[in-house]
Amino acid sequence: MTSLLGSKRWIMAAAAAGTLIAVSGCAPSGTDDGGTAAPASTAASEPAASPSSSPSADPTSEAPSSAPTASAPAFPTASPTTEAPTASPSPSEPAAVGTCTAAQLTGSIADQPGGGAAGSVYRTLVLTNASDRECTVDGFPGVSFVDAAGAQIGAPADRDGSASTLVSLIPGASTSTTLRQTNAQNYGADCGLTTAAGLRVYPPGATDSLVLPQQIPACSAASVVLMTVGTLQPAS
Repeated sequence: MTSLLGSKRWIMAAAAAGTLIAVSGCAPSGTDDGGTAAPASTAASEPAASPSSSPSADPTSEAPSSAPTASAPAFPTASPTTEAPTASPSPSEPAAVGTCTAAQLTGSIADQPGGGAAGSVYRTLVLTNASDRECTVDGFPGVSFVDAAGAQIGAPADRDGSASTLVSLIPGASTSTTLRQTNAQNYGADCGLTTAAGLRVYPPGATDSLVLPQQIPACSAASVVLMTVGTLQPAS
């Protein structure tokens, strides 16, 4: 009985050894690398690098830009030969005629023929445009006596109320008015008798004046009016 069990164990051991040899004989060849070669399934599972999977780096094949391209405005180009004609200058307007100033005028005093009256003398005051520009006078001139230093003596001339007339004076033209002068000696002690060296004349509307020589008795008292003057008129 014991020998039978021993023989069965030997048979089982031999069968196990044969099975081991059979398994070893089925192992794949090519294990000369020490058995460390990667399994074929691992190599097959990795995708092969393809040059077509990455974008091309060729600068000549860049994609077109999405930004719109600016185009030149469609305005007509001005040609130097088609310039608009220059407007011809309009005729210049004549300069406005201004009021005559004393600087533009000369003056004189002339006796009127038969101009004497009781205690008074009528004279003509004449103003002439000595400038190269036309000017106008309109109204009464201001007239007063002055001494040799140009200081006023007594009262200025009264106005006689004559109607005003606008007078245009071209260069060389004259205007005149009547000036009545009373004898200062008629007023006695109230006059403050003195001798005038001339007349100061202000053209109408002017702020400057001219002095016309006239040596004549005058009254220094401002209460005594020795002269009256009318409006300037075109000289006859």
